[in-house]
Amino acid sequence: MFSKSTEYALRATIFIARQTKNYEKVSIQQIAEGIGAPKHFTAKILQQLSNKVISSISGPTGGFFITDEERKLPVYTVIQLMNETNIIEDCVLGLPHCSEKNPCSLYKSYEVIKQDLLKMFKEKSIDELAQSKDRIFPINPHTKKRK
Repeated sequence: MFSKSTEYALRATIFIARQTKNYEKVSIQQIAEGIGAPKHFTAKILQQLSNKVISSISGPTGGFFITDEERKLPVYTVIQLMNETNIIEDCVLGLPHCSEKNPCSLYKSYEVIKQDLLKMFKEKSIDELAQSKDRIFPINPHTKKRK
């Protein structure tokens, strides 16, 4: 549904929130490995999210973390920062003038889905996803136990 950038941004945000419950900081390397993304790509994504949904401190003891206020933000905020709200909000066929008055053939069917998606992304907080016990990260092949 979303671009790889937005998928990684969502994963990174949740990963950081899970790892920094007690105000610890995580490095770009830890985040990249944790979400299964290339380090340089992760760094670019973290730049887009910094000071908006995640925080960081520079230096040898620095890293990324999420404040209590940032934890309360809706997941939709990440999607906005990645400039992909159009994927949910626009016409599913990509038609520029699709609306209730001028609907495409999928408008009515998608309108219900769109409203449900918007509601979910706007009501679910970063912290809610971080608190979940669901596995949202790829399995790291280096941590698999051998039989």
